[in-house]
Amino acid sequence: MIYNFRTETVPQLSEVGGKAKALIETTKAGFPVPQGIALSVDFFKPWLEEIKMSNVWKDMLKNTTKETCDLVVEKASNMKFDENQSRTFEVELKRLSGDIFAVRSSSPEEDLENTSFAGMYETLLGVQGKDIEKAVSKVFASGFDYRVMTYKKENELSLEETSIAVVVQRQIASDVSGIGFSLNPLNNAFDEVFINASFGLGEAIVSGIVTPDSYIVDSVKDEIIDKKIGEKKIALWLKSDGGIFKKDNENSDQQALTDVQIVALSKLIKKCEAHYALPMDIEWAFEDGKFYLLQSRPITTHLPFFKELLTKPGESKRFYIDIMAMTQGFDKPMSVLGLELWSDMLDELKMHMMTPQINGSVPIVYGKEYLSITAFQKLLGKKRAISFINNYDGNLKKIFETIDLDEHPFEGEVEGTKAFKKTMFKTVLTMIPGAITGVFGDYEKGIRKYNEVADGIIETTNQLSSKGEFSKTSKNALAIMTRAMGTAAVIFSGMVSKRNISKIFEGEDLEKELSAMNMDLDGNPTSEMGHLVFNMARDEEFRQISSRKEFISQVNSRKFANKFLSMYDEFMEKFSARGFNEIDVASKRIYEDVGMLYEKLIEINIEENQILTVKEKRREAYDKLLAVAKKKGKEKKFINSAERLKATFGYREHPKYVIVIIIAKIHDICLEIAEVLVREGRLEKPYDIFDLKSYEIDRAQKDPSFDIRGAREKNLSGYLDVDEWPLVIDSRGKIYKPTLEIKDGDIVGDAIAPGKVVGHAKVLHSPYEKSIESGEILVARATEPSWTPIFTNAAGVVMEIGGPLQHGGIIAREYGIPCVSGLMGIMDIIKDGDLIEVDGTNGVVKILEPIQDK
Repeated sequence: MIYNFRTETVPQLSEVGGKAKALIETTKAGFPVPQGIALSVDFFKPWLEEIKMSNVWKDMLKNTTKETCDLVVEKASNMKFDENQSRTFEVELKRLSGDIFAVRSSSPEEDLENTSFAGMYETLLGVQGKDIEKAVSKVFASGFDYRVMTYKKENELSLEETSIAVVVQRQIASDVSGIGFSLNPLNNAFDEVFINASFGLGEAIVSGIVTPDSYIVDSVKDEIIDKKIGEKKIALWLKSDGGIFKKDNENSDQQALTDVQIVALSKLIKKCEAHYALPMDIEWAFEDGKFYLLQSRPITTHLPFFKELLTKPGESKRFYIDIMAMTQGFDKPMSVLGLELWSDMLDELKMHMMTPQINGSVPIVYGKEYLSITAFQKLLGKKRAISFINNYDGNLKKIFETIDLDEHPFEGEVEGTKAFKKTMFKTVLTMIPGAITGVFGDYEKGIRKYNEVADGIIETTNQLSSKGEFSKTSKNALAIMTRAMGTAAVIFSGMVSKRNISKIFEGEDLEKELSAMNMDLDGNPTSEMGHLVFNMARDEEFRQISSRKEFISQVNSRKFANKFLSMYDEFMEKFSARGFNEIDVASKRIYEDVGMLYEKLIEINIEENQILTVKEKRREAYDKLLAVAKKKGKEKKFINSAERLKATFGYREHPKYVIVIIIAKIHDICLEIAEVLVREGRLEKPYDIFDLKSYEIDRAQKDPSFDIRGAREKNLSGYLDVDEWPLVIDSRGKIYKPTLEIKDGDIVGDAIAPGKVVGHAKVLHSPYEKSIESGEILVARATEPSWTPIFTNAAGVVMEIGGPLQHGGIIAREYGIPCVSGLMGIMDIIKDGDLIEVDGTNGVVKILEPIQDK
């Protein structure tokens, strides 16, 4: 029933809980752990049986409130040792030195990787031997506290299975004490140890009555890299006869540990991490010149990152950028097959510059795709690599201004890029005729040529079938896209025209008008989709529909009038393949569930929407710029450039639209194959096929004995469940975040789309999480095409991630929505209902009236 810390056999976690098990393990491993014993779950079996047979327990299970929990705690607090418990306990207690003890909980559910129960259970310090039984019952009773019961419910843990063990340990009369983390919890760096320290007992830190010292140690070099001396004005000390007392510190501004002691403690913490092969959170104490390990548990809040992308401590680091967040506007992992297909297409379209191997320039792993800026620098040179990322997002510029990439060169060859220069030269030659036609020749002819090629690609795609080997079919489908490379260069005409217009009005205060020239452009399928769904949403007949079910019934039975059905048919033909995470082959398409379209339409604000004014805004801007151009004697040049810009620049979004059509076709082919596998009983449900790789689908088609479920499980085993992925991380787990620049209340970011607007904030983590009301300002992490209908409802937009070339920036300018981006962390600052001002011309956001101040 009782385990001494020096026991030869380490008990199961279910017997003594995580805290006691760790103390026994670290004692056995030779760590300096104070003597102690663990009263096991079995020790308390008589108490648990009595409690769980009581009416107060049954009442608590039926209705878990503070009142019902308090009654159980009261009953548990009055439990007494029976004869067997007393006899066993007295024998084991006598084996411990001293007569002053610490009594702590050790629930089997406490201090685990996923459940910490931090601060919920009772801890009693300075307990005399004569008071041990009472202290044990009090700690035991804390296992039924209302906070504990509520936390269990939130984490789906059974209340009926409640059990607890208790640790009784020699009390250390510490001179200094604190906590330590084997990685830095502030930035996730695996090679940095973080230490808090204060005088006296560690309870002063845990209870929050002092601001402790903070030390950060480079554990590779054993060097202190940061120190902050806290205001340790009060300390808790152990009385010689038991109990603790509070006393003011005369030396409160002095460093609690010397530099030598800090490094020595750092080594002890890393040794603990090495023993468990897990990042660890420890409690420690320093008494009479010796460090003691009081507690160790896994760190529950860190990003483990992918082992495939890690380098060893001390090796040259690699710096990774979440390329999906940066360029596509979402950071959640893609499906296994989706990422494989997307990365292969990207590698092909980018001329083998973006290679998906682990040592490539754009490594993919478990649903995530990263740009290795370290590899990119080796491939393109530092200047081009930095220029490349600066074009996408202001956060990246701020982050990489603090990193010296030359200190961390890419070791070895960048995998998969041998064909890069040869392919690039060949592709550039292919694009030159289209570029010349677009810039100098008949751009209308160039547009017609591009549309013919794009239509041909879509037609060829629609003829693909599930017959034959899947990997060949998908590879051929993706290769079709390269046909557009020679003609897509027509958008160069728009780029040149845009630059020409900017030069005409250089030095003039016409930024808003110049931006408005990007509105209402021809050839942009995302913009076209926005106009179409807006018109559908304001159709009078549609406004009478009251439910998703009714909408599906109406369109399936063709009961709408021809006006709406015409728009509906156009949408289904052109845009029903689009949606949230549309580049992932696993994403559900609207044509599979037309109810998804209804959910989009009902969220569109038809009274005040940016689409209503976009044509007028562009016309007014054009007239104003034309008048200025006439005065400058550059009327003809402006008119020609404006025509070319409107006709060609919108096509920059079209290649991605074609890619989505191709991916949707592969999606359908996969489901056709999956239906067969489901009928054969080899796959549980059709969408599970997207958790396989291409060659595995081939094997599944050819080999009836191939273990599909096993392959799927293996592919998913490395996926990480992370709420918010970092934009930049290095190969030693360090997360980099730019500091928000705040000047006199102005939060300074990147100017994406000009204009100034004041409105109440609406913070959204997904496009249809909640409605955007009239005049509200959208605040989001990033956006992608599926946000367009809700995007145009907003009076202004604030984004954490997304430069001028990302979808959010393009749409903001196209609809004339004031937009500021590059404000990582802003979603933690701005709350729903805050009155804010967005100045998209100068890249400034102001919180005029926080909601909590109203």
